Amino acid sequence: MKKLVLAIDFDGTIAELAFPEVGALRKDADKVIRQLYSDGHSIVINTCRSGRHEGMAQDFLEENNIPYHIINSNLPELITLYNADCRKISADIYIDDKCLMGLPSWEDIYILIKNKSNEK
Repeated sequence: MKKLVLAIDFDGTIAELAFPEVGALRKDADKVIRQLYSDGHSIVINTCRSGRHEGMAQDFLEENNIPYHIINSNLPELITLYNADCRKISADIYIDDKCLMGLPSWEDIYILIKNKSNEK
């Protein structure tokens, strides 16, 4: 299985939209992200939140036992590999409620990523 870098949006994707507050956990987001992390994929939380509001997101992730590698930054190994740190988060897949087709269920997201990681 190919290990992927997954950029996952926070508001509207992991938690329901409620900015500046943090909304309720979206159904199965925690379970699926834990499984993706366990499968060896790199998890980058990609959010427009900054400062105190970013801290609220980090607290929410910790309280809900949602693992991730980094938030709002590129993975250090990719910065080293490309000798650059671009503004856009470098990822193989972006999971975001604002995508053109809308956000699938987290169960469907897991299946799509599993299929993508098994491609040759």
